[in-house]
Amino acid sequence: MNLLEKRLDEFELELARSEYQRALLLAGVFLLAILIMSLNFLWLDSSVVKFYGGTSIYFFTIAWVLVFIMYELGVIAFIKKSIKEGRKISTRFKVLQTTIEVTYMSMLMLYIIGIKNVYLFIDSPVQFIYFFFIILSVLHLDYRISLLCGVLAALQFAGIIYYAYNEAGIPVRYMPSLPENGYYIRCVIFILSAGVAAFVAAEVKRRVKSSLDFKLQKSEIEVHLGQQVSKDILVTLTQDGGKSRKLEATVLALDIRGFTQFAEGRSPDEIQDFQNKFFGPILDIINQHRGVVNQILGDGIMATFGAPSPNPLHADMAFQSALKILDKVKELCASGIIPETRIGMGIHSGEVITGNIGNENRKQYSISGKAVIIAFRIEQLNKEYNTQLLISEETRKNIVKGNASITSLGRVVLKGLETPVEIYSVG
Repeated sequence: MNLLEKRLDEFELELARSEYQRALLLAGVFLLAILIMSLNFLWLDSSVVKFYGGTSIYFFTIAWVLVFIMYELGVIAFIKKSIKEGRKISTRFKVLQTTIEVTYMSMLMLYIIGIKNVYLFIDSPVQFIYFFFIILSVLHLDYRISLLCGVLAALQFAGIIYYAYNEAGIPVRYMPSLPENGYYIRCVIFILSAGVAAFVAAEVKRRVKSSLDFKLQKSEIEVHLGQQVSKDILVTLTQDGGKSRKLEATVLALDIRGFTQFAEGRSPDEIQDFQNKFFGPILDIINQHRGVVNQILGDGIMATFGAPSPNPLHADMAFQSALKILDKVKELCASGIIPETRIGMGIHSGEVITGNIGNENRKQYSISGKAVIIAFRIEQLNKEYNTQLLISEETRKNIVKGNASITSLGRVVLKGLETPVEIYSVG
């Protein structure tokens, strides 16, 4: 699935969730309205009920609203099922839902005014439900639906007003508080409110799309980048942008002996096959010991333990990892997976500097410092001492020796360094 398809799927899911929240809000608010009306009827001022037509009108309104709540619960169940099955909520469904909701409340007003002749119901709070529908239309995330909601509310309310004043013939003693034109002004306000809601819906939809695009692009980058760098480095880059830090860590440098001679006369496929068979298990071992592979060269690797994620056991983790690598190389050679191969490893513990190096056009996350240089210098000494694993005193004093045989080779002056470093062979 490409990025565009993922974005569409995620966006449709967000639209469905928004529809679900809208229906849930409608059902909850109307349920709360019934509760308030019941409290008013049972314990508070009964004159309000009398003013709007008496007990019969009150119970009729309650029943009407209950049916509406049942309808919204059905809508909630439908949307929930659609989300579960991965089906999109169509625009046709939104249009039908909006039309039913607005018209249903208009029918309530028309019935009470036209059939029950309770003309003062024109001034009841029921008319403000239109505003509630317009406000919640934003959650459709479709400006057209918001405009439709406002237009329907305006036209239907205008029709109710026209019927009440011109067809039903309101008696003077029941004349509402405003003249006829005063109510038509409210219809204009409905449309203006719908315009504002449409703008908000369009803006929210745009921001949701932008947010999803950023999220998916970031996810794609992390997937691709995660194939090039370790998870620890990826986390560091995404969380703090690769800012420079000083950490106590252990560096392991590994080199494949005689790789140049091995590569001569072999095809690129043969060389790559050997590298994959060799490095694959080695990288697994390093990862299992909380190490981070910073560089994979054609004939070696550089790994750090304790950077970029601090680890107080970094020296021992590097040491145990090196022992496992030695065993794994022997196993690979003995089983014929790779030809007879010797390696050289150097381990040193000390302060390293982590962070991005480069300019605005090209940056690379790097781990550098004196400890890195010493680790590579120690690794090169394996050729001189005919060994496969050498460690420094700074590493030795922080490891669990176990059954490993560790022998001091004395203090050695490394190339480019003035202070001698005590070296130990592990065999």
